Parts: sequence; C-alpha cells; structure tokens
Amino acid sequence: MYDKLFLALLESSSAHAEASRAVFSVLGLSAGQPKVLYILRRTGGIVQKELAALCNVKESTLTVLLGKIERAGLVRRERRRTAGGKSSVVVSLTEEGAAMAERLENEVEALEARGFSGFSREEREALLSMLARVTRNLKEK
Repeated sequence: MYDKLFLALLESSSAHAEASRAVFSVLGLSAGQPKVLYILRRTGGIVQKELAALCNVKESTLTVLLGKIERAGLVRRERRRTAGGKSSVVVSLTEEGAAMAERLENEVEALEARGFSGFSREEREALLSMLARVTRNLKEK
C-alpha cells in the first residue's frame, strides 16, 4: 500500500492499462479506438468536434484516429449543414462498428468486474466519486 497519491495512481493506472491493452488487442483495437467506439455507442453519433472534446484529444489527433477506424469499416463520417449554415462532420458507427462496440462494451464490463472484485456497490461508488474529486482538484489552477 502506498502513502502517496501519485504512486497509488501510477500503479493502478499501469495495471489497468496492461489489462485493457490485452483485451483491446484481442479485439484488434489500438490505443485510442476503444474510447471512440464506446462514446459512439452511447451517443449514436456525434459531431467530430464534440467527440474530440469528450476524448480529451486535439481535433487533428482525432481526425487521424478516425481515418484508421473508418478504413477498418467501423465508423462513417458525414458532412452536415447546421442551422446557422455552417458545416460540421458527424461521426457514427457502421453496422460492423456497432457490433464491435457491443463486443467492446462486454469486455469492458468484464474488466470492470475484475477490477472491482470484492468491492461493495457503495465502495465502488465512493472510489469513483473520490477519483472524480482528485481529477477536479488537479485540473484547478
């Protein structure tokens, strides 16, 4: 057990990343792809700019990532006009992408169960709440 937050978070993050990579590689997904597919499954489709914000990446980074996912046949991008006459790109899952996102969600749920093994519902909620507070505190300047 660690007495410093940074050590505990680094160890936990490393263990989670290793377990996640193993799951994602079996699905044939690279590092940034699972988050995109997960969000698209939840939203049903979203403006690319909003997706970049949710993924916490630059729009240019997301554009490159989406190109790879699109070539794999998992997503489609459609240019649409907004009410103000501006153009935006909406990203959504293809049928194959929806199937992959469902498989991904099942694997993520299994990983969550493994990570929270032995935790009560209350402990799980408390941990997630505390981590959210740590994140907010560290983002404040």
